Amino acid sequence: MPLEQLSMMREQMQEENKFLVQSYQNLTLAAKRFGDSREALKAVTPEVVGQPVMVPMTSSLYVKGTLASAEKVLIDVGTGYYVEKSLEAADEYMKRKVEYLGENMQRLEANIVEKRKGLEAVTTVMQMKAQQQQAAAAKA
Repeated sequence: MPLEQLSMMREQMQEENKFLVQSYQNLTLAAKRFGDSREALKAVTPEVVGQPVMVPMTSSLYVKGTLASAEKVLIDVGTGYYVEKSLEAADEYMKRKVEYLGENMQRLEANIVEKRKGLEAVTTVMQMKAQQQQAAAAKA
């Protein structure tokens, strides 16, 4: 395979690797958010009913609110949908999400390792081809 094609292949593999690494980082962040949510559920107790709280609207926007109940919570299930669940059910949901994301992260990590091996192989072949071309040019 010509050096130019190998170079194009290497660039494509680098882009794929970059995308996979970014996806891994996104999954890590999502797993952390679900873990943080599980921790926040522990603070919802009967003692804090009626107490003022800061309600997260987004990751950086909070509004003042009052905890109305320590028995049920609303959880974001994605795309703007919320579901009311008991504390135990909400904790179980968050736990399942963390486990699911962890499994996906493991699969993605294995994929990243394989892609990096392929990238290293193409780089090695490119280096050998470049050395061969330099040797041929030196002989001429």
